Amino acid sequence: MDFVTVISLLMAGMICGIVNVIGGGGSLLALPVLLALGLPAGVANGTNRIAILLQDIVAVTTFHKQKQLPLREGFILSVPVIIGAMVGAWLAAEYLTETILNIVILLLTVLMIAALFFQPDKWTRIKNSIVFCGLTVSNFILLFFIGFYGGFIQAGFTYLVLAVLVLRMGHNMVTGDALKLFLNLMILPVALIIFIYHAQIVWNYGLLMGVGSAVGGYWGVKFVHTWSPVFIRSILLILLVLSALYIIFFRMM
Repeated sequence: MDFVTVISLLMAGMICGIVNVIGGGGSLLALPVLLALGLPAGVANGTNRIAILLQDIVAVTTFHKQKQLPLREGFILSVPVIIGAMVGAWLAAEYLTETILNIVILLLTVLMIAALFFQPDKWTRIKNSIVFCGLTVSNFILLFFIGFYGGFIQAGFTYLVLAVLVLRMGHNMVTGDALKLFLNLMILPVALIIFIYHAQIVWNYGLLMGVGSAVGGYWGVKFVHTWSPVFIRSILLILLVLSALYIIFFRMM
C-alpha cells in the first residue's frame, strides 16, 4: 500500500466520520474513494462497514457520556432495524453491482433533499416534542425497511433514520443524531458477519479508513453540540446536493 493510498483512506475516513455525525451520508464519499482505489462494488460496500463501525463506537460513546442518547429507546428501535439489516446485507453480498449502488444512492439522495423541505419547523426544533412510549406497528414496518436498506447499502442509511426520528417521532436534531448512530452501530456487526462470510472485506483498507472515521466521529459530536439545528439542516442539504451531483456527473456518465 503506497503513501497516497494511506493518506486517501485516512482523510476520506475523517471527513466521512464528521459528515455522518452531523447529518449523514459520509459513505457517499467513502464508497467512491474505495471504488477509485480499485475495489469491486461488493467489496467496497463491505470494507466501508469497518470504518463506520469504529466511527460509531466513538461517536455513540461520546453522545452517551454527554447524556444525549436515550438508550432504552435505542434498543427498542433497533429490533426491526437489525432484522431488516440481516436480509439486506445477505442480498447485497449476493447481488450488489456498482450500477445498482449508484442508482439507489442517487434516488435516496433526491428523496432526502425533498424531505428536508417538508415541515422545516420539525427539523429545526430545539427540544424533543414527544416522550417515547413504545414502537407502533407502522414504525416497526418502516424501520424494518430502513434496516433492510442499511444492510444492503450503508450509504444514506442514517439520512433515512434521521428523517423518521425527526419527522415521525418528534426528536430534535441532536437526539436524532445520537439515536441514528446508535441504530447504525446495532446493524453493523450483523452486516459485517455476512460480508466476512462472503470474503468481501479488505481489512487493511477498512481499518485505515476506520482510524480516520473514529477521529471524525469524535469531532462531529463536538460540532453537533455547538451548531444550531438550522445550521445543521443547511449543512445537511448542501451535502445531499453535492452527493447527488457527484453521482450524476462522475459515477453515472
